[in-house]
Amino acid sequence: MQPYTIPLTVGVITGIVGFIMGALLQQDASYRGIQNAMETDPYIFQSRQQIYGALRLVGRQRNVRSNNAELDDNAVSHAEHQVTIHRSSGDHSCVSQDTEDSVFSNYVRWFQTNMQAVTMFFTFSLGDEPNALCPEHGTHVATLMKYGFPGLADIHVYRNFVLSYDRRNRIAHWVCEHLDGDCLLQENEGATATATTAQKQYELNVDSSIPLMFRASPRDYQNTDWMAGHMASPYNYTCDERNFIETYLMPNIAPVSRGLKSQIWSRLENYVRELAIKCGSVYVYTGPLFMPQRITFRNWAIRHQVIGMNTVAVPTHYFKVIIAECRNKEQFPYVEGYVVPNVDVDRNLELSSFLSDIRDIEHFAGLKFFDGVRWPHLHHNNAV
Repeated sequence: MQPYTIPLTVGVITGIVGFIMGALLQQDASYRGIQNAMETDPYIFQSRQQIYGALRLVGRQRNVRSNNAELDDNAVSHAEHQVTIHRSSGDHSCVSQDTEDSVFSNYVRWFQTNMQAVTMFFTFSLGDEPNALCPEHGTHVATLMKYGFPGLADIHVYRNFVLSYDRRNRIAHWVCEHLDGDCLLQENEGATATATTAQKQYELNVDSSIPLMFRASPRDYQNTDWMAGHMASPYNYTCDERNFIETYLMPNIAPVSRGLKSQIWSRLENYVRELAIKCGSVYVYTGPLFMPQRITFRNWAIRHQVIGMNTVAVPTHYFKVIIAECRNKEQFPYVEGYVVPNVDVDRNLELSSFLSDIRDIEHFAGLKFFDGVRWPHLHHNNAV
């Protein structure tokens, strides 16, 4: 019997090792597939933690995050000493346990943690996903939506902005974009090329991914008192003509008062660009508001116009929520919220006159900003 003992032992050990390696490689392939899908599918990105938890080899998930979805390093370092650590929407909160565990439980937890570390090493350390590094595939969803999705209705992902489309009103619920100070500085240095791009006459184009019956058309804006206003301004991307052209897609367009667009709205967009140059990185949420008006002492109503054959809704107000991340400064991101009426506004008014509480914007827009990010980790303006 002894001659068979060594081969049998080697065979058993080889089988066990092969099974474990096969399981790890299979899980690695699954994780990489999820990472690639997250490039273009915001719903997978939003539910990534539940998916990762379902794919784990053993035990329940503990503190797993995608590298691309991490919050600002400074915010995380301040959060580690808290009892509860909140992740982005859909993530499980991890609460420290005060109860004493047995030796066996501690060993199992140690085994689970190390198995997860090995798997994540395979997935995120042995190679980079091509889509995440190649500019031809656009910006990763996790980069654009670093501060979460205000809502998840009919999400559309573009090269440099993400939006939620309102099929009933034929405009966006919200548009999120990331302004890079380096791009804007490049515009200033290459003023000739920038001017050439900005002066070109581009036409508004429809997005074929939106069903025909829910689309707005450029003709809806003809012969009306309203202008086609960009939620994500094309002048944020004059350093890249492809990104510049993409802002002319109809889902990024909404009816704006002529007086507002040429005055306060233009000044607000310039302020955002100046902030991006100063800080280096700015995230902006822009969208429409339909504010109620008092009709009697006790009754309120929401009244707004519609234009064109497709009945494009004309918002009563617009909002901008700005998150500025200043480089080389150990501080939390700075947040401001603005609400401007969609009418001709006195050009002499200061932008500070339109500062608004973020919670009021959430209330009237039906959105939730910074979902999963704790408010103490964001500096706010005086209106908040």
